[in-house]
Amino acid sequence: MNSIEQIIIKEQDFTSTMASKVLPFINDKIKDGYFTNRDGMDLHYQALICPDEKASIVISHGYCEFTTKFYETIYYFYQMGYSVFIIDHRGHGLSERQVQGYCMVHVDSFYDYIYDFNEFIEKVVRGMSPTEHLILFGHSMGGAIAALYLEMFPGVFEKAILSSPMIKLDTGNVNRLVIAGLKLLSHTPLFGKRYLPGQHDYEHIFKYPRCSAMSKARYTYAYNEREKNNHYRTSGCSYSWMREAFNVYKKIIKNANSVEIPVILMQASLDTLVVPEAQNEFASLAQNCQLVRFEGCKHEIFNATDDIILEYYVKLFDFLES
Repeated sequence: MNSIEQIIIKEQDFTSTMASKVLPFINDKIKDGYFTNRDGMDLHYQALICPDEKASIVISHGYCEFTTKFYETIYYFYQMGYSVFIIDHRGHGLSERQVQGYCMVHVDSFYDYIYDFNEFIEKVVRGMSPTEHLILFGHSMGGAIAALYLEMFPGVFEKAILSSPMIKLDTGNVNRLVIAGLKLLSHTPLFGKRYLPGQHDYEHIFKYPRCSAMSKARYTYAYNEREKNNHYRTSGCSYSWMREAFNVYKKIIKNANSVEIPVILMQASLDTLVVPEAQNEFASLAQNCQLVRFEGCKHEIFNATDDIILEYYVKLFDFLES
């Protein structure tokens, strides 16, 4: 069996290794599929099955993300003995949308994400996983979905990894009255499915280093994926998504103490998208949550510098195999 130190890809080798080794391996073994959810929407997923798996890891991705962005992580999970399942959340990737076009992220309720995720597990994961051992991995928005899922469906997962989870969205210096006004507008038919002010369609702009990743090679890979596939060009949110993102904090914290399984929460010290104090609060309320803080790191910890990425995965796999 490999150790993560042996297979981790360094920045200088990332582009060539992904092209020559990781992507051919993934594309040869990964299975694509769709399932129809309770709302009649077709949701896309991918599965990479390890025949002698230790467990199956189910990934809940973040805002404006998509399956192929996680191929490096999926590759590591497989090489370490885990099967991997990942869903394109509604309104993302190759999954169906509730609005026109591919750029706007919209949801009527964050609970829609939760019920979609549960259907994914019941309709797809349980039937394809070689074992009954399930582990949850949630990043950013997907971390908020993961936290709520653990509270609403206890007993499904044995462990959980929350990577920069969006327990509470960082609204910066926006006035509370402005936020309250935007929330009110979001409930009206005229505004619910419109872009929030400042949000817009995909613009084909290479934003590094003004982004959430510290690794230029990894940012470039994800950017190129967006350029190749218009389904991956989610870039701005609706009024309704914003309302749900603002409201999710109270929902998560309300029942955080009901989370009994072992959880590791990975926190980035330079995160400007989510509030670290809210992550601390969740970690203190959950019954068995280990908080690991990465100093000098932006939101996407798995897309940071070589030393941080190595530490991230070492701690992650130590947690899984402890």
